[in-house]
Amino acid sequence: MTFNLDEKELYQNLVLAEKFLFKSPKIKFERTLIWRKQYFKNVPGIYAVFEKNKIIYIGETGNLYERMSDITKTVNHTFRKQIGKSKFGGIKSSKKYDPEIEEMLDKYFDEELYITFIEVNFGRLEIETYLIDKYQTQIINSEKKRKHKFNYDLIAEVEKYIDT
Repeated sequence: MTFNLDEKELYQNLVLAEKFLFKSPKIKFERTLIWRKQYFKNVPGIYAVFEKNKIIYIGETGNLYERMSDITKTVNHTFRKQIGKSKFGGIKSSKKYDPEIEEMLDKYFDEELYITFIEVNFGRLEIETYLIDKYQTQIINSEKKRKHKFNYDLIAEVEKYIDT
């Protein structure tokens, strides 16, 4: 078994993961246990959050089921913190926003957000890094310290031949 993929093989895997993620059904976000049990398992994966049809966040996790609970709590997830600050001008006191901002965040999650995901048990970090780099101008993810230089000319060539 080879673990050292050449650049083209690596990009094929990254492009395939991207295509599967964005072709996955968009699930209306809900902040309920029933919703989490219906759609998510205790498996690792990559997820993308959309405001209607516009991608706004990309993440990876070792447990999709638990992450869907964490992402709805300001104290637990940077995505919610970033939304509270950028959309609603929230200023955190301790680990949460004021109750009115938290209420606006809940409403925003309930009315505006959708999510797609794929199960990925190996290489999540590489896929997430690639997607954040590629979509950095469209998403609210903070820039990652782990920088990787991608050859987008080779990626474009690979994309031409991947049909999913």
